[in-house]
Amino acid sequence: MVQPSGTRGSPTPPPPPAGAGLISLGSTARAGADRGAERRVVLVGMAGAALFLLAALLTVVSGLAGPTRWAPLHLALAGAASLAVGALLPHFTVSLATSRPAPAGWRLLALGLLAGGALVAVIAVSAGARPLAAAGAAAFIAGMLATAATAFVPAHGGLGRRGGVVELGYGLALAAVVAAVSLALLDLAGVPAVVARWAWLKPAHAWLNLVGFLTVVVASTLIHLYPTVVGSRIRPRRAMLVTVIGLSAGAGCVAVGYGVGNDLVARAGALGAAAGALGAGVVGLDARRARARWTTDPGWHRLTIGHLSCAIGWLVIGIGMASGAVLVHGADPAGWSLDPLVGPLVVGCFVQVLIGSWSHLAPAVGPGDLARHALQRKILGRWPITRLVGLNAAAVLLVIGSWAASDALMAAGAGIGAATVLVAIGLLAEAILRR
Repeated sequence: MVQPSGTRGSPTPPPPPAGAGLISLGSTARAGADRGAERRVVLVGMAGAALFLLAALLTVVSGLAGPTRWAPLHLALAGAASLAVGALLPHFTVSLATSRPAPAGWRLLALGLLAGGALVAVIAVSAGARPLAAAGAAAFIAGMLATAATAFVPAHGGLGRRGGVVELGYGLALAAVVAAVSLALLDLAGVPAVVARWAWLKPAHAWLNLVGFLTVVVASTLIHLYPTVVGSRIRPRRAMLVTVIGLSAGAGCVAVGYGVGNDLVARAGALGAAAGALGAGVVGLDARRARARWTTDPGWHRLTIGHLSCAIGWLVIGIGMASGAVLVHGADPAGWSLDPLVGPLVVGCFVQVLIGSWSHLAPAVGPGDLARHALQRKILGRWPITRLVGLNAAAVLLVIGSWAASDALMAAGAGIGAATVLVAIGLLAEAILRR
């Protein structure tokens, strides 16, 4: 099967009638919608995510982060990844439902709360200003609630089928991140019961964020985005439900296990998360087996397919590593460390999905005409093999360096990864700005 290049993406409804811009957030009108403003919001979100990723790299390179990885990790995850989720999740839900998107003002408000909250929290925690950090966390929670409203309320008025398992995954993921950040907010606010148990609640916070939120969003998105990118059909499979329920319930059980100090509950959650990760691998393999043979824009297709394919593999590896640690150590906080997961989950999965997604979506659903989109595909598809090898080699070096406790390997992985990401950010900026 030969598919035309540059025309695949989220389904787009027909143009709206006059006055469509007056629709409210909760409207159930079934007429078409002008997607121009929505596309610009998506582009703003992707650009903002790239800036947060750049800020994370700069804190590492400049030494501002100091000896800890807390600030760059939170800039990359709470900033870049969450802002991308805030931009894309509502876009995907209304596209799947063929409904009108929420007004651009609401969408930008949600993105502003996410970006501002994450930035304030990172700066305030780094400066030791805990009350200000708590205010940033509260703004971030408000941004996630606004994201949920702009994602699910308009989808109820769509002409198409509801998102099904994808929408379920998105809902569970947003609930997980609100719970995770609420724990951090209570700790920053100095609530005695939370402060006293923070050694156990900290890994619970990490599991809810990394697995319950980001991994579930990635897995749910790849259910429909990955077939679109590789040029295959979305075929309902039980593995999709296993993926969403396994990762969501597993992360919740692990968090509860840590919170109450119960090894059995934590280990049961780890097994569920591992099953969900394997389900994501099955869904990805099924879509790849039925992929198309693209005849144009080979570099762009090679890059986007490569990044998303590798991200699925790293998702399985990363969740396997995280689950394995819980199975061995139970709910003992001493057995938990984020360091081994930076390579597989942060660099190999989340960063790779972010780059693959913006490389596909900027010319697929971003503003502009066919000529501009063709130019964007050409720019974003430069040096695909070199960039794929660089980012995945960085993830491998970070994994091996963590296992071997080798600062040299960790530094090499971080350097290669930073250089590769900087190239991707530069190409995205050129693709957005070039006319």
